[in-house]
Amino acid sequence: MAAEANAYDAWFRVKVQAALEDARGGTSQVQVMQAAQALIDAKRQGQSKP
Repeated sequence: MAAEANAYDAWFRVKVQAALEDARGGTSQVQVMQAAQALIDAKRQGQSKP
């Protein structure tokens, strides 16, 4: 069990370091929320009115 935990910890640290070194621009929270709202609005418009 300890070996699995150590392996996971090593894997996780590699992933975090890669994310920290990633030079690509991220997506802002505002952009994500705008896209989500647009999706919600589109779904609502597609619903039939009773």
